[in-house]
Amino acid sequence: MNRIKRVNKPYFIFLLWNVLMVFVVQGLTFHHEPGKGVSGNGNPGVLVLFPSLLTFVILCIWTVSLSKWWLYDQRQYRGGKVYIMVLLFAILLCVLSVFLELQMIENLRIKLHGFTSDPDSAVYRFGWLNQYTNTLFYNLPILLFGLSFSTLIGCLMERRVHSSNQ
Repeated sequence: MNRIKRVNKPYFIFLLWNVLMVFVVQGLTFHHEPGKGVSGNGNPGVLVLFPSLLTFVILCIWTVSLSKWWLYDQRQYRGGKVYIMVLLFAILLCVLSVFLELQMIENLRIKLHGFTSDPDSAVYRFGWLNQYTNTLFYNLPILLFGLSFSTLIGCLMERRVHSSNQ
């Protein structure tokens, strides 16, 4: 029961909101089917893309702050081992999320037969922000990278505070 009380409920709800927004952006992004297309007159995904990115930035800033203070508390009670483990895990997740994002970009490039500079591409005349590419701008690998990079920044900030106090 004590562990449940320590969970930052507003942060957890905001995190769930951001995960939900990833799926909403994905759901409103059209999937290209060869031989079929859309008119190009509308992009419903862009309606949620910009508010999603705004809440994502807020979540990242919040994560920096929470991770910094959590690590400070952990250092007081458990020493530096937790700090090292969190730092290494954050770096690992950053690398993993970049790899997943690059895979996602390559899969979309193959599916669309190129991007905006390729005349044979399904998005040749649309530009980068279109009904087929919304998921390039906000997806689970980007959310994972943002959270892990924010945790990494929180670690570095806590380390700076810890070393200046000594």
